[in-house]
Amino acid sequence: MKSIILSVLAVGWPVVASWLVLKLFPGVLTKFITKEVDRRSDAKLERLKADLQGAYSTLKNSVDVITATNAGMHPHIVASVTGLWAHMLLIRDRFGTSVGFDSTFTAEEAGLAFRGTDHPNLLEYVRAFECDMFANPLFTELNGNEMDRHRLFSGDRLWLIFHIFRAVHLRYGYLLTQSFERRDFVDWRKDNGIGQLLGSVLSKSDVSSVRAMDLGGLVAATSRLEADFLHEATRVMSGSKAMADSLSDMHSILLLQNAKIGKGT
Repeated sequence: MKSIILSVLAVGWPVVASWLVLKLFPGVLTKFITKEVDRRSDAKLERLKADLQGAYSTLKNSVDVITATNAGMHPHIVASVTGLWAHMLLIRDRFGTSVGFDSTFTAEEAGLAFRGTDHPNLLEYVRAFECDMFANPLFTELNGNEMDRHRLFSGDRLWLIFHIFRAVHLRYGYLLTQSFERRDFVDWRKDNGIGQLLGSVLSKSDVSSVRAMDLGGLVAATSRLEADFLHEATRVMSGSKAMADSLSDMHSILLLQNAKIGKGT
């Protein structure tokens, strides 16, 4: 019996003691719980600080590298875009008279001129393409490899538009040379080569529209290529600067966040 009483006291004593403490000192449990919560919160905050500081260091290094790289590339991008546009203006200038031929005379009138039936003076517009294209200095000047150096910094889309613009003009010049050799007008509107080239950039409806024009179709096609080029050039140049500015802003935000973390706020 005595052993049973002792066992009950051994089991019940902690409960009784806790009850007495709560009755006599009601604030003890509250203070204990508060301190335990604070201790655990401090531990979590320290872990959070360590995680944020580690993430900040990693991201800061990445931003520093990307910002420096982008800032260094931007002058090259601008130079490449400017170089390609200058070459397009040169192509437009060299082909100005021959493209004017397409804008002024219909295919029927051109055919009469090449066959020698009528309008022989019309051929003066395109006389520069009378000789073989491989011996023509115009083709050598405009189709050199010096523009290839701009491809690295211009982007795929911009380079494609430039390439198509140049290729369409050179193909048109080749067809004029063929017209002199055959003594009959080879109409670019019916040429699958020019159609495929234009279709690489312009929509099918646009290609069909310019090929259906009796006058000025070539000017309309090349003008649309120029417009696409200028639109893409603006995007490439401003996009590069915007990226650099965005990365710089991100860097400033990270510095502010790191300062707040250091203060424990």
